[in-house]
Amino acid sequence: MSKEYPTYETVGGQISESVTYSRLTEHLRLAAEACYALGHYKKANGDELIGSGFLGIGQLLERMVTQVTALATKGKISLS
Repeated sequence: MSKEYPTYETVGGQISESVTYSRLTEHLRLAAEACYALGHYKKANGDELIGSGFLGIGQLLERMVTQVTALATKGKISLS
């Protein structure tokens, strides 16, 4: 199995900051969706604890998207 590393768009040899932020938030959203799917699957199959754990991780990933977006737009970060 070969491991592919992501390529980054560059401008004058420097990475494109906006594309990199967009890619980061998209991956975080996809990870949150996967956690929600696993959480619901586990709960449907009788594993409440693991299911709740995956649902909680999904919520944390959504909060991380909000934090990254705030950093990308030079907004203030809310820890609540």
